[in-house]
Amino acid sequence: MTYRCPYLDPACRILALALLLFSANSRAQNVVLHLRNGDRIAGVILSETTNQVTISNAWANGLVVPLTQIEKREIPLPGLDGLASTNLAATNLAASGKTNLLAGALTGKLPQDTNTFWRRWSGEAAVGLDIERGATDHQLYYTKGKLTYAQAYESDPKEFFRNFLNYDFAYGKTDGTTSDDRLNGSSKLDFDLTRRYYLYNLGGAGFDKVRLIDLQYEEGPGLGYRWINQSNFAVNLEGGANYQVQERTDDTRTESFYYRVGQDLTWKIKKDMMLTEKFEYFQRATYAQQFRMRFESTLSYALFLHFALNFTVIDFYDTQPTATVPNNDFQFRSALSAKF
Repeated sequence: MTYRCPYLDPACRILALALLLFSANSRAQNVVLHLRNGDRIAGVILSETTNQVTISNAWANGLVVPLTQIEKREIPLPGLDGLASTNLAATNLAASGKTNLLAGALTGKLPQDTNTFWRRWSGEAAVGLDIERGATDHQLYYTKGKLTYAQAYESDPKEFFRNFLNYDFAYGKTDGTTSDDRLNGSSKLDFDLTRRYYLYNLGGAGFDKVRLIDLQYEEGPGLGYRWINQSNFAVNLEGGANYQVQERTDDTRTESFYYRVGQDLTWKIKKDMMLTEKFEYFQRATYAQQFRMRFESTLSYALFLHFALNFTVIDFYDTQPTATVPNNDFQFRSALSAKF
């Protein structure tokens, strides 16, 4: 038996309207994408594959976002789609980083999100332990951490001010004799001039008891260039100055000015594997024969949740170390890290 719904029947009108709304929702979903670099993009999802999402909003008809760059998704409150496409506009959301859509709907503008400051922080901490027992007894304990703050410019949400905080501590003994006892910390500020060029200032301090350095500190500005900037592969080049002071165990003090050339690379090999690499060369300004070099590379393999297994190679060379200390210092480390 077939039932024909009269056009004027109120129940049939409500049913038809509900089916229409459901159909519209199934074709296009309004969403806010939270990216790993701190950006937020609002709009309607046009399509999605295993590698990317295509989104449309007031400032782009077909913006492609790689899935590897998406931290999480947020579904806006119902009933705000019309406002988001008019006076609220997705442009405002992406540029300002404000996500309280309900308050925006009531006031006509997006209010300040009190949690925005903490969302701009990200970090990673790693700990490792190497123990050998045999002809030579060796034990090494080390920890390393990185904390990053990134804030997008209001004028261009793809340009940033960043602050990178790093520390590295290691202590070890070989046959009862201290073979490693060092601590280094650094702070690097980046100011984007364009999407390619940026200014930086690098400062650091620490000690290395094995290399007979009681205290070392340095400071220096420079210019950087984002040579390659893809979703899974990035290379930065830097050049600038570096002023360094070393207070050594033998009661000597060195104070030198260097020219600095730097390069860093990030390569997401696949979903669960990443390679990072950093190289620095310091040429002493007044003596062409004196220089320092530092190379560090880490291969990271994701295990579960936010934990990963890291394998790191570090090589440091100095033409003028403290007396009785070798010029070259090579290290290999394995560690368990956690991102937050």
